Amino acid sequence: MADYVKENSFLIAEGEEGELYIFLDAKSDHPLNPRIIYDGKDHAIFERNAQQKIILDYIHPGVREKLRQSYQVVVVETILEHVKDSYLATINVVDKIPLDLEKLGLKTWEEAALG
Repeated sequence: MADYVKENSFLIAEGEEGELYIFLDAKSDHPLNPRIIYDGKDHAIFERNAQQKIILDYIHPGVREKLRQSYQVVVVETILEHVKDSYLATINVVDKIPLDLEKLGLKTWEEAALG
């Protein structure tokens, strides 16, 4: 079973045509059937492959609805300011992420903003 790791920094941006990009630090291996599990709330799970599950923590409220309505996003993995890889990841919208995020110490966006 894969362990979950938290992505230290990532950015979700919208392109000129309305497409979404997720920028994150490059990983050492290649993704296999990448997908994002999202419930429209504070956090998402990015499954790069069967053994690599990454928590995208604190999705900004301004992009939640756009992400929830998207079928796919472009994931861009970078090393400093250079693109190492980019690929499509499908979005699987669920009612509730199948993981107890509170046990991992994750809070809501509002709780995190309060410190």
